[in-house]
Amino acid sequence: MTFADAQLQECYNRNITNRVPGLPEELREVSALFAVHAVFLMLEGPHSSRVHEMLDRLLAPAVRPALRQWYQRTGLIMDSATAHFREHLNDLAGERLQDAVEGACNPS
Repeated sequence: MTFADAQLQECYNRNITNRVPGLPEELREVSALFAVHAVFLMLEGPHSSRVHEMLDRLLAPAVRPALRQWYQRTGLIMDSATAHFREHLNDLAGERLQDAVEGACNPS
């Protein structure tokens, strides 16, 4: 993934290369985007253009299937802040990301 902003790119590159044990390859991008979002939310606040870009990237059509998979993982444990952020993403996406897409397991 490529960013015009050099600080976003550096932070993303650092996080995408960090291997999380047991994390499937397709979820590494989501994990990196979450990490970058958290860093810039802490540094710049919720109204930062960088924070908004991370939200846009997380909800992009190409990333959305992996984002759904992230929230549908068995045994996912969330604290209240993480659950609140998921609800925020649900509102922005207009769907409940944690709900399985009907027919996804049983294509006909």
